[in-house]
Amino acid sequence: MDRKEIMVKSLKISIGVAVGVIIASALELEFYSSVATIIIVSMLSSKRQSLKLAGKRLMAAVVALLLSSLMFSIFGFSLPVFTVFIFAFTFLMYRFDSKTAIVLNVVLVMHIYALEEISFSILLNELGLMSLGIMIALAMNAFVIDIEAELKGYQKEVEDLFQNIFDNMGKCLVNACTADQVQADLDKLYKVLMKSKERSYQYLNNYYLQENNYYVEYFSMRISQYYTVKRMQKFIKQNFLKHTEVMLLKGFTDQFINNTKILNSCLSQVEALDQIKNHFTYEAELPTSYNQLQNRIALHQYLYALDDLISVKMRFIETHEKK
Repeated sequence: MDRKEIMVKSLKISIGVAVGVIIASALELEFYSSVATIIIVSMLSSKRQSLKLAGKRLMAAVVALLLSSLMFSIFGFSLPVFTVFIFAFTFLMYRFDSKTAIVLNVVLVMHIYALEEISFSILLNELGLMSLGIMIALAMNAFVIDIEAELKGYQKEVEDLFQNIFDNMGKCLVNACTADQVQADLDKLYKVLMKSKERSYQYLNNYYLQENNYYVEYFSMRISQYYTVKRMQKFIKQNFLKHTEVMLLKGFTDQFINNTKILNSCLSQVEALDQIKNHFTYEAELPTSYNQLQNRIALHQYLYALDDLISVKMRFIETHEKK
């Protein structure tokens, strides 16, 4: 989160707590100030998570109130009974992957423990506190800062860095660039990808129901390409001669279409790469020395790494093509 988002989140929680306490007081709910805790804890989750957790917390509240009522009715209001309740309830919540509901519902049961009384109106009061807190949290979480423009900025930065990397890799094939120049851009790229991936998940979680995972998938695809390109660096450290095979791969690398929107661009790359594969398989002269053999092996590995780059991109475009 940046400073602006932290400020907005803090403001939303403050307003939500104030509104919740005012409404709970107006409804004459017992322990009305406890709604503040429910709102704060519920708003700490992302927008998408808060919706998923709301149902779990309500169900957990019903379980907590019924279980505590049964135990207090049978064994009385005492600290040992309350302790056993916490043990049993905590075990159940962990067993059903609802541990986020433990704190809030223990607070509700503490009200009953303090009153040393069980009645329908008391149970209804506790459910009212939980329901009110959750509803206000959901309402306040509905307002989020749109970070799509930021993600588009990261997208442009990633594509520019990839383009620089491909340009330099093409030069490396003809010994006109050093691996250090490519590595510097790779280091920058890694930092941008890690930050953009984190922000893309935040963007995804800014929606209650809408599945908007384009940017998550996009940056995941780019991270996969990053590791492929990183692996390719060991294939361009040879002292290549300007044979036909080297120039074919350099030409392809120089013309690598860094486009993730149009399927046709990938198809044309596949066709061009197939022609190069055909040349390597059927037309290229066999190496006549150990040095030439080492070069040919490195070029083959480089060729099939390019194939991996295109395959990853094609899978992404076929799933998330954006005109």
